[in-house]
Amino acid sequence: MKRVLLICPDQRPSLEALTGGVPLALAIFLGKPLIEHALDGLVRSGITHVRILASDRPSEVRAYVLHGTAWGLTLEINAEPAELTPEAAAEKHATFSPDTVLTLNALPQAPDTPILTDAASWHTARRTLLPLLASHQIGAREIAPGVWFGLKARADSTAILTGPCWAGPYTIIRAGASIGPDSYIEGDCLVDANATVENSTIAPRTYLGSMMHLHESIASGSALLKWTNGSLTFLRDAFMLSPLDPPHEAATALPFRLLAFLVLLTSGFLLLPIFCLATLAAFFRKTPLLRQKTAVLPSDPGTSQRLISYQEFSPVLPAFLLPGLIRRWPRLWRIVTGHFRWTGNPPLTQEEARQLDGEFEQLWLHTAPGFLTAPEAEGCHAPWDETARAHAALFACQPTTAWRWKIIRHGFTHLL
Repeated sequence: MKRVLLICPDQRPSLEALTGGVPLALAIFLGKPLIEHALDGLVRSGITHVRILASDRPSEVRAYVLHGTAWGLTLEINAEPAELTPEAAAEKHATFSPDTVLTLNALPQAPDTPILTDAASWHTARRTLLPLLASHQIGAREIAPGVWFGLKARADSTAILTGPCWAGPYTIIRAGASIGPDSYIEGDCLVDANATVENSTIAPRTYLGSMMHLHESIASGSALLKWTNGSLTFLRDAFMLSPLDPPHEAATALPFRLLAFLVLLTSGFLLLPIFCLATLAAFFRKTPLLRQKTAVLPSDPGTSQRLISYQEFSPVLPAFLLPGLIRRWPRLWRIVTGHFRWTGNPPLTQEEARQLDGEFEQLWLHTAPGFLTAPEAEGCHAPWDETARAHAALFACQPTTAWRWKIIRHGFTHLL
């Protein structure tokens, strides 16, 4: 058994404005939180047991890594009052018998490449680490020499991309934009038409306006830092540089939300006799008519997990009177509010979400919960097994129109 002590960083004043307000261990670096890259590297080098020492918001670090099952590790989290030196950590945790002590100042994939020394290292380290980290990410691909795109990132055909450069998951690069060399755009960003990004980094969920020229800088929301000299500026013009709202707030387009509202009303009248019968059955059984449930919504790595409550009818009537899809009728309201989709993955509780094993299965949570679901259309049923998890992950990766129609056909066939 190989044991490692992994020391998470505490505060780095030069990076505070660039990391989105999360602990540095959870700051996004080339598509993933820094600590996730580190754990990936340790697993690939044969490490089996890791004790993480976290002094900056250890509860958030613990909530993200859980027990290490996603990496196949035996993982412990220890809260520390302050960041320890490797020597002090080895002495304090001598009973753990670590084979080595590492810090997140560098990743195991490139231990000689500092990342957290200052803003310059936060940017320049990406050139060395890009091919090492991007090649192991699900959905990432090298579309040209040195040009890497994350899951569902896309660029207009007229955009100019010069390696090395990176466009993180769900990032959009519009017409005429010029990216690179040495430019790294993290996830959920929007680079508008004819903008130029050269030798620069853009933090997650940042908008770079049309015709803007970013050179030797790090942009995060409205903050603009010149990594060559450390000067920090906040731009007040949202058309030049601004933070973007968290993605997936409205999972369904407005026309489909209006459709859900109409279906909710009309079907409510049609199903009124069944609902009245269910109300009577619930009364005599002394059982609540509606069951309150909680679902995990898509959220970004390093941010608080987003939850939404929804309701379903209790199974107070036989299945031929109150089948599964009818019991889901109250879910339609969550489509109206923009949290659910007509077609998606089954909603998971927090406990069910924790049981998703590995990066591939966790793709399940990259799409919103649905009224009709992909695993069910493929013949799977709760409790969700490995086959259901695979279908859910694949659907989240590539929800094609043909697949959505298959889900709809299956749903209505099952109802009839």
